[in-house]
Amino acid sequence: MKCKVGWIVAILTAWTVLFCGVSIASSPIVEEARALVDKRQDSEAEPLLLEAIEEDAQEHEAYFLLAKIHLRRQDHKTAIKYAERAVKIDDSISEYHLWLARSYLAKAMESGMINAFRYARRGKGQYEKALAADSSNTEARFELCMYLVAAPGMVGGDKDKGIEHATILEAQDQLFGAYAWAGIWEQDKEFEKAEASLRSAVVLDTSSAHYAMYALGFFFERSERYDEAEGVFKEILEMKPDDMGALFQVGKIYILAQRNLDEAETHFKRYLEVDPGPNAPDWAAAHWRLGMVYDLQGRTDLALAELRKAVEMAPGNKEYQKTLKNVGKKKKG
Repeated sequence: MKCKVGWIVAILTAWTVLFCGVSIASSPIVEEARALVDKRQDSEAEPLLLEAIEEDAQEHEAYFLLAKIHLRRQDHKTAIKYAERAVKIDDSISEYHLWLARSYLAKAMESGMINAFRYARRGKGQYEKALAADSSNTEARFELCMYLVAAPGMVGGDKDKGIEHATILEAQDQLFGAYAWAGIWEQDKEFEKAEASLRSAVVLDTSSAHYAMYALGFFFERSERYDEAEGVFKEILEMKPDDMGALFQVGKIYILAQRNLDEAETHFKRYLEVDPGPNAPDWAAAHWRLGMVYDLQGRTDLALAELRKAVEMAPGNKEYQKTLKNVGKKKKG
């Protein structure tokens, strides 16, 4: 089960980082905080949001934004707490249910089998509530589709229903339909069909953020087709030289392929010099990746320094903690 949940979370993580949430009318202090969250200035936004809920315990968007902050930090327990509070105050907002679903699935990934089952079922239920609140929520429908085709039947997986959602998505939004079919084909190991769907998405995508190209690059990463993934992200950089997300991904590919490590080091150092933007990995992720580069280069002290920064910035991230522990063992050895 954990392997299945892991696949779902891996797929959804690769996609959901590309999409931003909707804005909800709220108080001026929460609007200010929302703008900061959209820029990933979470440390500045958090005290404003805590102040807002201290002044008004029914300020549901403040709880929702706190949930987003903690999910990004991979503090899944706290993200769930805040998202559940937002939903309890106002269960009519589709976006709240969507992010609670994401929080539950992320928690499932780090849990033992029994709790993984429990959180996975809750996640599916929240996707369904998100669609009940707003049937046009394409992100929720897409993610539910991916869940249904990947999850085992004991936690609500149902490939036929997943295909039904893909068909609805195709009618609602051709681009999201292409994403959905790509996910279905990938799960079925029909990799040529998955790639074809993503390439059609690239043609359909008119956004300046190149979301579909990112999706294609992530697909190549998951397939360990590193040269092709590198080519996609370098193409994005040619069109948009200041796209920090693409720069990050090129560095990540070099780590996965264990080559061009000096270039990877340069990429992550450059990444840490500027604001990466709202849809790119945060600085904690960059410190983690830079630490991995140093580790592969045999520069253990530098690796530990970067990994400690990553853990300090995102203390709830178990993957960062695990990497730090493993590199620390090398130092002791």
